Parts: sequence; structure tokens; C-alpha cells
Amino acid sequence: MSKEQESGDHTLAKPEKAQVVSRLLKQVPPGEFNEAFSDLRMLVDDDTMMCEEVASLCAVHNKDHFTPVKSKKCEVLLTRHNELEENRFLDPQNRVSFKYDHLKRVPSNFQDQPEEDEKGELWRRALQEALKVYVSNHYPEGLCSVFIKDTAVRKIFVACIESHQYKPSSFWNGLWKSEWTFALAPASTSTEVSGTIMVQAHYFEDGNTHLTVIKDVEETLLVTDETQTAQDFAKLVEKAENEIQGGLMEEYQHMNGTYLKSFRRQLPITRTSLDWEKVVMTKIVAARASQ
Repeated sequence: MSKEQESGDHTLAKPEKAQVVSRLLKQVPPGEFNEAFSDLRMLVDDDTMMCEEVASLCAVHNKDHFTPVKSKKCEVLLTRHNELEENRFLDPQNRVSFKYDHLKRVPSNFQDQPEEDEKGELWRRALQEALKVYVSNHYPEGLCSVFIKDTAVRKIFVACIESHQYKPSSFWNGLWKSEWTFALAPASTSTEVSGTIMVQAHYFEDGNTHLTVIKDVEETLLVTDETQTAQDFAKLVEKAENEIQGGLMEEYQHMNGTYLKSFRRQLPITRTSLDWEKVVMTKIVAARASQ
């Protein structure tokens, strides 16, 4: 068998390549989509296929990670909850919709969006304002958005929170996001709140370390008037997220004295760090002297 035939056995067809690229890009850590795409583009060496896949995959990445959009006309998170149609999103707080270019990360084509449900909007705005106070106090770079879905018998509210720190020059990126959902019927006196908190971190200096924490939360929320219920909801979110943060800090301290300690290179009996470059150079000089 020729070398060409042997190598051909391992060549993926275009649909298979697209599936592999799709799976890899869906696993990309927050804030690293462009870098991962550029690396894969060089490896795959098929610009036509990559250009066909990149737009939809970038859109999925942005929505999954609650990408914040901030401009003079809007300030909202990109999620599946406020996508009106393909690549068009709603900012309910500013009552506008806009087209979003996921590759260039630029909003455009703004259109006024009329208010359809006055009573529901009162509840949504009360929840937005209460949650915004919490987010502003806990996440300096954070953003929250509250969305409403109206059904025949009840109104469903979805609150999303996102805060990130991307420091590629220091070899790390991190994201905190959470999603909270509950429903209100006309005669509701309480409702069940379902939440999911997700923390992701990636450290890649001389290695590749990932952290992913996902916590589901179920709580009961008493329903009174808009203002009080919104404040109680914000307190519920704060309590749950503080518990997650506290648990993570305890785990870090435990890991530092156990698992991570065993990974570190132990100091020699002199209790001083070895100059490994000096050791290597000494060996090279000795090897050359013996020749």
C-alpha cells in the first residue's frame, strides 16, 4: 500500500471534519472562542468549511455564556430567552430590538419595541431594578437582565446574571453566570424558583487547568406586591450565590493543603530552590568536556 493510500485512510470527509470542529468549539472556555477558532483553522486547513461553521457556532457560544452587549442604545445579555429571530435580540429594559453580529460583536439595526403587557412589565421592571442593585454591589463588571414570557394562564420570568474577568495576558479567564426562573399566576401567593449557578475558570500558563462548577437551586418565594417580591427574590439569589462562593473558598483552602500540595515539586534538603537552567548547563559543559 502506498503512503498516499495509508494517509488517505485517516483523512476525514468534510461532514466529519465539521462535526469534530463543532464539538471542539462547543467546549471552548469563555472568552477564548476567537483563539480556538484560529488554531483549528490552521489545523483543519479548510477555510471554506470553517467559514460555513463559524457564524452559527459563535452564536451558540455567545448565548450559552450570556455575552453582555453594552452600547448607547442598549445594555442587555444575549441569551436564548431574548432572541426574537435569528441573530435579532430584545432589550426589554430599553424597549429596543437589534441585530447582532456574533463575529464582530457589534449590535446594529436598532428598532423600537412596543410594550405589550403593562402589568407584566411592572413586575419585570421591579425584578430588574432589585436584581441590578444586588449585581452592582457584588459584581463590579457584572450585568443582569430579566425577561418575561406570557402564557395563557401565567407569566414566566427569567433572570440572568453574568460577570467575567478575561485576562489572557496573565493566562487565565473566568466567568460566573446564573439563571433563575419562576412563574406567576393571577392569584399566586407563592412560587417555586429554579436556579442554576455556573462558574468556569481556565488557567493555561505552562499547563491547562479547567474548573467548572454547576449548582442547581430550588427555593420557595412568597408573592406579595411587585416591589417586596422583587426585593425578596434578590435576597434569595444573593443567599444562594454567597453559599456557592463560600463553599468554593473552603474547597480551595482544602485543596491547597492536600491535592495541590502533592503536585508541587518538593524543596531539596537545603530548603532552597534549584536553579535548573544552571544544572542543565553544567551537564552540557561536562558532556562536551568528556568528548
